[in-house]
Amino acid sequence: MIKLKKNDKLIIIIAVAVVIVAAIGIAAYNPSNDDENNTDAHSGMKSYDVTWQTSSRKITVEDECYAGKSTPYNTEINIDHENIAKVTIKISWDDDSKYFGILSRGEDLLTAEVTYNGITETWDSMGNGSYEFYYIINSMPYDTTIEAENGMQAEEMLEEDYTDDSLMFTIDVSVQTGEKIFRPLKFLRDKGNSFELDISYEYYEAFLTEGYMDETGEDNNNEDNSDYDFFSGISDLINTGFSGRW
Repeated sequence: MIKLKKNDKLIIIIAVAVVIVAAIGIAAYNPSNDDENNTDAHSGMKSYDVTWQTSSRKITVEDECYAGKSTPYNTEINIDHENIAKVTIKISWDDDSKYFGILSRGEDLLTAEVTYNGITETWDSMGNGSYEFYYIINSMPYDTTIEAENGMQAEEMLEEDYTDDSLMFTIDVSVQTGEKIFRPLKFLRDKGNSFELDISYEYYEAFLTEGYMDETGEDNNNEDNSDYDFFSGISDLINTGFSGRW
């Protein structure tokens, strides 16, 4: 054991006091260039990651559509939705009044026309077939990050950037029967043909994921204990100095 003289103890006390004052000054110092960042961190704003996924819906039409040789089928399809990705109009059919011999006879000719945005596309099919009219509307938005006070506000801010789509498609289907007039019974019996009409569309749906955490902008689960450790060490130094241990 080494006993310290009174002068030595006084020097130790002064040195410890200087260290404590310096440590308090460092802890209290807040650089001015961080003021803006600290204001944001303590403002209560939260960060939300925005990601996009594709969902789909089907539009209900008649279970079975019919186009007569003198009464073509006509309908208008209106689609109102946000962020529409693409629209698919599918027509499928099979001639319900034909007969076979050495060569197929009496096959109907189905003609389908779909008009969108002033442009008409046409598909012809003899006897049977299936075809999809395919329309690309919007590309997927970019993933991004927005800041808001809460999830409801974040959703409202996100909706301001939605694309509100209102689309109209005109569908015309006609059938030219294949039965010849010199076979009057078959000609009179074949009045047209039924077909299936399937309409679906895909759209982009946004999902919000909260980023950080509390109103201070800090993670309470990762507190910095460096100040505590520093002052704890100073306390140990004082105790060892006054107890005569060095």
